[in-house]
Amino acid sequence: MGEGALEAAGASRRYEHGDVVVRQGETVTCLRLVTGGAVRLSAVAPSGREVVVGLLGPGDVFGELALLGGGASPVEARAVGDATSVVVLSTGALRAVMERAPATAEELLRLIAARLHHTAAALEEVLAHDVPTRVSLRLRDLARSHGIVGTGGVRLPARLTQEELARMVGATRESVNRSLAGLSARGLLRVEDRRYILPDPEALAPALNDG
Repeated sequence: MGEGALEAAGASRRYEHGDVVVRQGETVTCLRLVTGGAVRLSAVAPSGREVVVGLLGPGDVFGELALLGGGASPVEARAVGDATSVVVLSTGALRAVMERAPATAEELLRLIAARLHHTAAALEEVLAHDVPTRVSLRLRDLARSHGIVGTGGVRLPARLTQEELARMVGATRESVNRSLAGLSARGLLRVEDRRYILPDPEALAPALNDG
């Protein structure tokens, strides 16, 4: 059961890079399951600064407010990369799936808990580490969740830019640029065809490696 049942119960939609899936403040009425590509979750603070709180991949869900009766989305969800696909699940469709297979409710809670855990971890990074360490940790995590393994290392998504990284780690583009230059000088990062390649992602922050 699990993700397959959820995918079959909803309507699939495709998005191109940069398309908005859900706007911040928009009323949430449906749960969404990422089935392809990536979706960036971000929020604009009262100061006007945008902070990325998550980058979701296939199997991740968002819009859990729909399970609580709806409400204003606290984040914006935007497609990252080409051919992002998202399955939209109405509360009625979710209820029907859970009635047919109660185990799906447990799987859904696991998916939501995993996303909240990753969001909390990202916020903790911003508070606990300096910019070079935050950049290293985020690159390592992106390699684990979205990287493509090749002969020369792990390739990160083509659309990942310094601006995107800066939003993800809560830093300026200039400070991220300096951090990337430092990693490159140490042989931990290189750029080919505008894509970041990590020869050994686990070497980025060995002292903080969580296995």
